[in-house]
Amino acid sequence: MGLDQFFLRQLQRLGWIILAAEQDRVLCGCPREGCEVKLCLTPKSHIPQTSGRGPDYADIAVENFEDARLFLRQRRENLGLIIREVEDVAGIAGDFLAKFEKDDPSKIPNAQTFIEWAQTLGYEVVLRPGKLPPYALRVLAETREKLHQRRTKFRIHAARRASRG
Repeated sequence: MGLDQFFLRQLQRLGWIILAAEQDRVLCGCPREGCEVKLCLTPKSHIPQTSGRGPDYADIAVENFEDARLFLRQRRENLGLIIREVEDVAGIAGDFLAKFEKDDPSKIPNAQTFIEWAQTLGYEVVLRPGKLPPYALRVLAETREKLHQRRTKFRIHAARRASRG
């Protein structure tokens, strides 16, 4: 008996993270922060309930497209999916993903395409506050005397947007 989508959905519904999928079994990871439990489950296995999704499980900090590209390519390969399948699910035009994934990519996806690519492979794209770079700190400090004028301008623009939409 091979894998079916109902079994895979049940794994996720019970809180497991699908790390890799073989023909007849799935490697799952515990979603709790700091937990390193991994299970290899088959469709006939009892699926234990997890204690819930931890906020930091499988967070991957990327600083550039190269980091993300390598990670997503490895994720696709771990899941045993070919590029065309990911393109179909994500709604990405044919052959674009191959251009994104290859070493020294000839194309870099726009933000929407990147998000769809990541979601297709089971990842959320999350923006989390981090440190401002030194130059941004300098600009921030040097422009505080203009803050009142800027906030007034921001309110005017917000009112205009609200009246149009």
